Amino acid sequence: MRIAVIAWGSLIWNPGNLQITGPWRNNGPLLPVEFARISRDGRVTLVIFEGAQPQRTYWARSSFDNIQACRNNLAKREGTCPDYIHGLDVNGQLYGKPSPIAVKAVKTWLEAHTHELDAAVWTGLPSNWEEKRGRPFSPEDVVQYLRDLDNERRQRAREYFQKAPQQIQTAVRQRIAQCFGW
Repeated sequence: MRIAVIAWGSLIWNPGNLQITGPWRNNGPLLPVEFARISRDGRVTLVIFEGAQPQRTYWARSSFDNIQACRNNLAKREGTCPDYIHGLDVNGQLYGKPSPIAVKAVKTWLEAHTHELDAAVWTGLPSNWEEKRGRPFSPEDVVQYLRDLDNERRQRAREYFQKAPQQIQTAVRQRIAQCFGW
């Protein structure tokens, strides 16, 4: 089985122990991703976020030919459990519990790549904004969150924004550029 690993954030510049073959390609599926998750170290990271503007993602071929092994490898790299690693094969078999909007986008994209791919996997960590902040997500609240960080955490957050692929141009990224020049 030929499996794509879909990415839009730190996997691209820091694949760590992710086992892929070849370079990242910048013609992945259009997915609604946004800087809408607060990580353990305070960074604001990209996640699939319903209602966000679709963004062209990246993909690379997994070294694995088994979708479960590929999901486990991605889960290990992401520091999460395989439940948050979603997948879809060309026969419509779902892995994990991906959002319907992600399934539709990946299915359409896979159909256009059947000459080189049989399946795709991606990280499906949800936004935790309301849980962490106690209020609804908004670009303005991301700005406020970043202003409230200590210098060390703000520097880590800045690094993530600056390393995120330039083709990922979200509402939050545009607001951060206006407010901070990142």
